[in-house]
Amino acid sequence: MVTAGAGLASRIVGIAAAGVLFLIYLWLGWTVSPHAPAGIDLAAGALFGAATPLAAALTYLGRFPPYATECAAVLIAGFARRAWLGRAVSAVALLIVAEVTSDAFKLVFHRPRPAHWRVTHETSYSYASGHATNSLVFFGFWAYVTLRSTLPVGARTLLVASLFALSAAIGWSRLALGAHYATDVLGGYLLGAAILELGIAVIPDRLLGFERLKSPLAA
Repeated sequence: MVTAGAGLASRIVGIAAAGVLFLIYLWLGWTVSPHAPAGIDLAAGALFGAATPLAAALTYLGRFPPYATECAAVLIAGFARRAWLGRAVSAVALLIVAEVTSDAFKLVFHRPRPAHWRVTHETSYSYASGHATNSLVFFGFWAYVTLRSTLPVGARTLLVASLFALSAAIGWSRLALGAHYATDVLGGYLLGAAILELGIAVIPDRLLGFERLKSPLAA
């Protein structure tokens, strides 16, 4: 991941890393989509039905209403505290890119969903998991902002770990509910990582308020 004070060389590395992640995502999709589930997909079937109420709640966190609420909240915070505006707009923009890209490539791979499911019968194609993609992009972006903050190391570590743990939990929920195969979730994280890495590499520090402020969390 591109880090604080990234210069041109670091940004080029970030763009290249995003390209590699995207190619792996494509390769995995082309590898698993035409064939019946095997290997890790069959093994991960053991997670099906685990803690269904918790899985349903986590899956709901990855749907439109919660994201819309979170996006509205960060945008309001951005207008109230201008140092946050560029970050808020960037987070929302990256989430939209993730959603559109994920949906578009599902049509390319057209992998059927698992036949078994809990709570909600999903009707879109299976590869890759949009829940995994979107959660990594949105929560990963705020983890990046946190890493560049001047919060105490312990607080930064806890917050970043919590954000990535939430993304991982949302991915787990898709397996527990039978909405995806394990490779769908993995592919979603690969696509999400590619979009996040590209976004971090190309979004100017000035837009995120990192050049003007010594503390990116300052007013």
